[in-house]
Amino acid sequence: MSTCSKELCDICYYQHIPAIATVFCPECDEKLCERCSANHSVARLSRNHECMTLQNISKLPQFVQDTKLYCIDHEEMYEYFCCEHNEPCCSNCLRDVHSECHNMSSIQNIVKDVKFSSVFYDLVNMLSYLNNNISKVIDDRTENLHELKTQKMKFRKDIRSARASVYAILGKFEDHIKMDMNKEFSEKESEIKKLLEEFEKYRCIINNSQECVHTLKIFATDFQAFMAFRKISENINCVELATRKVFEGNQLTHIEISMEPTVPYSINSNFQSLGKVNIKYNLPKISFKMRKIQEAQLISKVFFPVEIPYIQIKVKFSVQVIRSGRNDTREEVDCCGCCTLENGDVIISDSLNKRLVILNNNGEFKKQLSLSFVPLGLAFLKGTQIIIVPYRDQKLIFFDVEKGLSFKKVTFDSNFQLRSISVRENEIIIQNDSYGFSLLDLDGTVKTKTESILSDKIHMKHCVLRNTYTM
Repeated sequence: MSTCSKELCDICYYQHIPAIATVFCPECDEKLCERCSANHSVARLSRNHECMTLQNISKLPQFVQDTKLYCIDHEEMYEYFCCEHNEPCCSNCLRDVHSECHNMSSIQNIVKDVKFSSVFYDLVNMLSYLNNNISKVIDDRTENLHELKTQKMKFRKDIRSARASVYAILGKFEDHIKMDMNKEFSEKESEIKKLLEEFEKYRCIINNSQECVHTLKIFATDFQAFMAFRKISENINCVELATRKVFEGNQLTHIEISMEPTVPYSINSNFQSLGKVNIKYNLPKISFKMRKIQEAQLISKVFFPVEIPYIQIKVKFSVQVIRSGRNDTREEVDCCGCCTLENGDVIISDSLNKRLVILNNNGEFKKQLSLSFVPLGLAFLKGTQIIIVPYRDQKLIFFDVEKGLSFKKVTFDSNFQLRSISVRENEIIIQNDSYGFSLLDLDGTVKTKTESILSDKIHMKHCVLRNTYTM
């Protein structure tokens, strides 16, 4: 809602009674005068509503005041939040627009205690750490500007000293070197000032966001806070990206500009200029303060609890895996992994007997492949190719079932203890010894890491219809 100096009571207004409103009920989306507010606070349907004074509402950012609690298309109160479309919706929207959406959550559940959630806490921390990085850049660039002023004075002194030694022939060369000097100083100072202007804007954005977050925490409703911090997150993500680019680029190198005089004894033989502008780039004095991995992931994409779709499992066939038949194998069979090829063949890893068992799509035994290592998890890659996780070996083995040979190995350090594995759209998801999960590309490069929130010591993950489930 928007506020002005004098707002009229909505209930009295519809009764053609002019009364000044003093409070606002977010759930009713109405402004109330003192008389209506008293009735509102004791009515059975509204006695639990939390009203806000118009004075407090005016302290909220305008985009928070403009947040609608009702669907403008159906004039119904929002009941759900669609994580796929990133928007709230009413029951009619759920039926008409979001009927195909699976990641739907109840507004009541999703905004509960949002101002005290880890998402809100990380937003506050991110604003603080970004403000710290921006302040460091501004202080560092200001320091370099002062250094350049001192260097500029020394540069001019060097010019005068060089000119005194060869005064007779320095006229045109002096103009030339001063032109070069002014050009380089102007360019470098302009670059630094431009960067300073940008980071002053960033600091203003962060300071405003911090004030906004503080105000939200005190005065906003949970829903307002929930919708607001998403908007704030978008702004600070842009600031973070711009700040990170500066740190990763060469804009923070300390510039030193000095004169390199022409050697006096070469004046008579090969004197073409008074000197040249020498620019030296030293390493930056400051570094970008990184956030923790889980915080960075949280801000880049805010996650909300979603309802897991009901998955009904039906038995297609059951089969008893035959023993190996080799003399050096055990009587038992330990099936640690399973995956299905494009042709419907089922691949089972038998860790006790170091082999792969291949069944057709009816569960009939086709063949077995002996391995030189103990196989654990399996994941289908493409065609007849699979990825195998070997036991107590920090590597992934890419294996062709049809040829019976491995064609690629990806090795990791000793801290990377692989367990279960799943493949989704050319990306590999692995469990790292129950400490969490990692997302890799097909070359084994770790893209993201996610700590596990499960209390169980051992859990597995599976990818079903592009969604990853952990159990």
